[in-house]
Amino acid sequence: MEKIKITSHQLMAITMTYVCGASTIIIASSAASLAKQDAWISAVVAALFGLIVIWLNTYLGGLYPDKTYVEVIQLLLGKWLGGFVVATFVFVCIGGAAQFVWYVGDFFTTQYMTETPTYIIDVLFVIVIVIAIFYGLEAIARASEIFFYIIIAMFILSMFLVMPNINIDNIFPVLEKGIVPVLKGSLPLLAFTVLPLIILNMIYPVNINVNDIKDAKKSMLKGYIIGMSITFISIVMCIFVLGSTITADVRYPVVFLTKEINVGIIFTRLEALIVIVWILTIFNNTLFYFYAGFLGLSQLLKLKDYKKILLPLGLIMAVISNFVYDSVPYEIDWDTNVWFPCIFTYGLILPVVLLIVYCIKNIKTGNKLNMK
Repeated sequence: MEKIKITSHQLMAITMTYVCGASTIIIASSAASLAKQDAWISAVVAALFGLIVIWLNTYLGGLYPDKTYVEVIQLLLGKWLGGFVVATFVFVCIGGAAQFVWYVGDFFTTQYMTETPTYIIDVLFVIVIVIAIFYGLEAIARASEIFFYIIIAMFILSMFLVMPNINIDNIFPVLEKGIVPVLKGSLPLLAFTVLPLIILNMIYPVNINVNDIKDAKKSMLKGYIIGMSITFISIVMCIFVLGSTITADVRYPVVFLTKEINVGIIFTRLEALIVIVWILTIFNNTLFYFYAGFLGLSQLLKLKDYKKILLPLGLIMAVISNFVYDSVPYEIDWDTNVWFPCIFTYGLILPVVLLIVYCIKNIKTGNKLNMK
């Protein structure tokens, strides 16, 4: 398979859009429902924990710079166990992508296009994802660079315009119910912004020039910090302006937040700004989940031309997205009780296990050399 190389700046843009994909308009509600007015502290906790995850992922990737995450799994765990783990990882990636497709369909059919069947939105979104991947990683990386500047500009403008509505009293009292709700509030953030970072190991560092790997690590960290800053500011502004109760009760609090923009006669109801930000970030998020899934499957099956399975997998994702959630309450329950343990396993436990196996193999190899 051809190894396409991307630049460090492109990796930063990819990481940023990937991190704040689901969090831009959705996660604030989940965090506030658990941590109330302390949801902003939950964001800080998740962000700090994410630094450990970033280090773990980049260190693991650096051990085998010419291999994807899937290839590392098979190399360290063996043909059969590694193959089984890769197969389940692929399923998680495709299922995760289908979740985001559902989010897009649910958002548009509940907020703007109420007469349109959800599956129409889902299919159109999947078609765009498939076309993007068909054009390759290089095109995706270049698009991410463009998205990066659009997202930053739109987000800063929308948050600046909503600032006159800030009520600082909404964040008090701090830690009213202790640290436990804060830790619980960090779980949705970990599940959708931090732990899924392991999926980027499908392109890092195998698609980075060897001479740029050190810069790539810094770029990934920069992208993560920018992405988590956007997430943090989104949550803080929701608490400041809407209060914790409304933030927790509203389905899309950041969109509701930007509806509060009222500066003069001209600058009112500019929620389209944040919707554009979310669409661009959720697009990249879905894109790399799906990319990791189909690339992992093609490597598992040892296909020379991975594009042969692109369309069939796209159809499967479109079908799954239509029944992945029965309802919004089911979605909330699934994200809490199923998705978090699942992504925790593949985003943290599995990388740690791989590092342990790597160390054990190195020790055994060293002992054999010493005996000789």
